Order: sequence, then C-alpha cells, then structure tokens
Amino acid sequence: MKLIIAIIQDKFVNNLVRNFLDENIRITKLSSTGGFLKSGNSTFLIGIDDSQLEKAKEIIKKSVKSEVIKDNNEELKVYGAHLFIVDVEKNIVL
Repeated sequence: MKLIIAIIQDKFVNNLVRNFLDENIRITKLSSTGGFLKSGNSTFLIGIDDSQLEKAKEIIKKSVKSEVIKDNNEELKVYGAHLFIVDVEKNIVL
C-alpha cells in the first residue's frame, strides 16, 4: 500500500478531484496555508494499492500543468504538483 501526499496548486484542484472521482479513487483534501510565490495550494492524501500507483501519478500529470513565469528578468518554473510517496506497512481501519 502507498500513501501519496500531493501538494497541488489551487487552480488545478477541481480538475484533479473530478479525474480521481471518474476513476473511482478516493482522495482526502486537507486545508493548508502557505505557498511559493504567494500562490494557493491544497494538500491531498491518497491511499492506494501498489498496483494503482502509476495510474494515480498519470491522473495527477493529466490534471495539472507546470508553467514558466518571469520574475525580475529571471525565468522560474512553477510546478503544478509536488508528490511525496510513502510506503504504508499496515492499513488499520477502526
């Protein structure tokens, strides 16, 4: 089992949620504050079987976009998502 912790730019959240629901994969959205370049973000927890990991990553890739912005004559690449993928040893439901 894997736990994906996904930090997503707010402008992509609705699309991401819709795409996960279309694939019948449950996700949990957490309220979060802060953000790079004063942009809003949302944090998602996604628990999936190992066999669904690539599918979940593809859904995220399909749902968000990276962009290049100019700041003080410098180009910065801003990513639409940051993922942390953690192995889960036990899944205990109470």
